[in-house]
Amino acid sequence: MSTTGSLPTPAHPREAEVIEVFRGGGAITRAGLAEVTGLSRSTISAVVTRLVDEGAVKVVGHDERDGRGRPTEQVAVDRAALRALGIDLAHGAARVVALNTFGEVLASRQAEHEGSPGARRRHELVERLLGELDLSSATPALRGIGLGISGPAALTRPERAPWSGLVETLQARFAAPVHVDNTTRFAAFAEHLAAGDNGRTTLHVRCYQGVGGAIVRDGALDLGADGMAGEIGHLPVEMPGMTCRCGRSGCLETVASTPAVLSALRSHGIVLRSPAELRAVLEARPPQLRGVLERVAHGIARALVLATTIVDPDEVILTGDLVDADDALLETIRPLVAESVGERFPVIPLDRGRLDAFAGATGAALVVLHPRRPGKDLFA
Repeated sequence: MSTTGSLPTPAHPREAEVIEVFRGGGAITRAGLAEVTGLSRSTISAVVTRLVDEGAVKVVGHDERDGRGRPTEQVAVDRAALRALGIDLAHGAARVVALNTFGEVLASRQAEHEGSPGARRRHELVERLLGELDLSSATPALRGIGLGISGPAALTRPERAPWSGLVETLQARFAAPVHVDNTTRFAAFAEHLAAGDNGRTTLHVRCYQGVGGAIVRDGALDLGADGMAGEIGHLPVEMPGMTCRCGRSGCLETVASTPAVLSALRSHGIVLRSPAELRAVLEARPPQLRGVLERVAHGIARALVLATTIVDPDEVILTGDLVDADDALLETIRPLVAESVGERFPVIPLDRGRLDAFAGATGAALVVLHPRRPGKDLFA
C-alpha cells in the first residue's frame, strides 16, 4: 500500500475499544466509558479529546450533579460526520463511498463506463461523483481517503503512476492523506469485516476482468514483503497453458478471468458483447457452457489447493462474474478441492462474497478507519 500526503498522528491504540462502546448505545460520560472498557481515565480522556477535536465525537449534554459538583459532559459519536472516503477505479465503473465513524455508509455513487478510459476520463468521473455527494462542508473528522486501483500499487515511482494526478487533486481538496492499493485487497478487507469475526484468516479470490487475491489475518491485510501476498491469479493451473499478461504461462487468470471465459465461450459459438450478458447465458445453461465451467472450476480448484495449503485460512471467499450469478460454479469447485487436498489437510469452507459491487470502495474507506492499518508508506 502506498500512502501520499502528510500522515495524521496514528490513531490511539485503544480507540477501537472506545468506539465499540459508542456503537452499542447513545450518549455516555467519560467516566462511563472508563467503567465499561476498564481503561484508565487518562486513556479515555486522550481518546475522546482527539475524537472531539476531529469532529467525530460531540458533546450532547451534561449529567446534573444537584449542586454537588461540576456537571459531567455526555459525549456521543456524530453519525453524520464524514470519517472516510473510499474510491474504486474498477474495470467498467468508478465508485465512491462515504463512511462515518462506525463504518456506516453515509452516501455512495457509481458511474459505469465502457472499455478502458484513460486516466483523465476516470478522474473526471471520480470528481463528478464526489460532487454528487455534496462534500463541500466536509468536517475535520475526515481521517483519510482510500483509492483502489487495478494492478499493483507498490510502484518504485508512484508519482509517475496514472493515478498520481487524482491523488494530488484529492489531497488539495480535502487536505487528507490518500492510501492507494489494489482494489482486490480493499474488497477482501471489507469482506473479512463483513464475516463478523476479525480473529479469522480469510483468503479472498476475485475473478472479474483479472483474477486477484488477498489475505486478511486478524483484522489486518497481509501484504507480504513486496505487497504481492495472495496473488492467486498468477499461480500456474494449466501446463502448457496460455501466455498470461504477467509473462508466465497457464496462470489462473488465463482460465478464470471474465475475458478468458468470454473467449472460451466464443470458441464454442457463444458470442457475448459484454460481461453483463453472461448472466443470461448462465441461466439458459446451453450445452457448450458445461465444458467452459468445468475448465474454470478445475483451474480455481487447483489454485485453491495450493493456496490454502500454504495460507491455512479459516475461509475462502470467492467473488466474480460467474460466481455472482448463482452457486453452480461453487458447487462444482467444492468437491474438486475436497478430493485434491488429501487426508492430512482440512477442507477449507468456500463461500461466495457477502457484499455487492461497492466492496472495493467500501474496503478502501474501511482501511482508513481501521486503527491497525498496515502498509509501507512511500511518502511520509
